[in-house]
Amino acid sequence: MSGKSTLRNFKSMLAEAALPETVVPVCLRGDLAADHELAERELEQAQKAATDSLAGNGASEIAERIEGIEAQMREHSYDFRLRALPRREWRELVAAHPARRDENNKIVDEDSMGVDSSTFFDAMIRACLVDPELDDAEWEALNAALTDRQFDDLSSAAWGLNRREIDIPFSRAASRMRQASAAE
Repeated sequence: MSGKSTLRNFKSMLAEAALPETVVPVCLRGDLAADHELAERELEQAQKAATDSLAGNGASEIAERIEGIEAQMREHSYDFRLRALPRREWRELVAAHPARRDENNKIVDEDSMGVDSSTFFDAMIRACLVDPELDDAEWEALNAALTDRQFDDLSSAAWGLNRREIDIPFSRAASRMRQASAAE
């Protein structure tokens, strides 16, 4: 392959270049998780109960209730779309939140990642968030509605977009489907 055709190929790829993105589903009705846990325990107890049929112990009704709760949780989940920042913007964001230091000029344990953990992660998620678009009041309302774990999920995803390698994914399920189709 000649150098000119390789350069043309690179230029067309560069024209289509896009920063990596990911989606993090977040259920905004965390209260439903408790209902689900209770119903799961009820189902387990009903299945242990000695009866002639599963229907006779109420298990099928409990299972339907569980499916209803799961449907509600899916309805109240939102797929948060995050996008990596361009390199220069990432460096500016990191520089704007330098790690805190103690009286001996050592980085405090909480900031071992090299950033001020008390301010950086909020700013990072907000900077990487593509969808939904939130104003300041909505951002504060979201922060009040998220658990620490949900916030960590968003934070880990945003950090990963900016700091981890971009691997070409491999789908075992898609590969099996293609193999099955080819065999037919």
